[in-house]
Amino acid sequence: MFLLAAGKGLGGLLDVNPGLLIWTLITFLIVVVILKVFAWDVILKALDERAETIQNDIRKAADVRSEAEALLKDYETKIAAARDQASGIVAEAKSDATNLKNKMLDEAAKEVKSLKDGALKDIELAKSKALAELQGQIVDMTVQVAGLVLEKQLKADDYKSFIESELGKIRKLSA
Repeated sequence: MFLLAAGKGLGGLLDVNPGLLIWTLITFLIVVVILKVFAWDVILKALDERAETIQNDIRKAADVRSEAEALLKDYETKIAAARDQASGIVAEAKSDATNLKNKMLDEAAKEVKSLKDGALKDIELAKSKALAELQGQIVDMTVQVAGLVLEKQLKADDYKSFIESELGKIRKLSA
């Protein structure tokens, strides 16, 4: 709408006014000179200081990052060493457990063998005792039967020694 108004001579935005243009340029040049004389060096100094501060911060950040990476590598090394140590401890524990198991099995086998040997000895002793008792009963019965058969009164001790000697001969023949 302003453009239409400029075409009709109503003083639009695009109308050029030479007096206003000159005063605007003079004002602009005065502002630039004042800024150059009083503020330009201060602004450049502040910008240089700010750039230097940023560069220092970047260097510090790089140093901190380098330290962090070194600490991370050290930490990873320590973790790896701890894992190795833990693996060693686990392996040693497994070895100790295996050795303990084998030792316990060996001790149990020895105890079972000892009990078995003791039982076999007891059985042999009981067998020998039973055979001796059986032999004594056989001798006694033989004496009684012989006394009845022969109807002769022999002394039991004489007949008993005779039977035992005969049984000894039989044992020698069977052995």
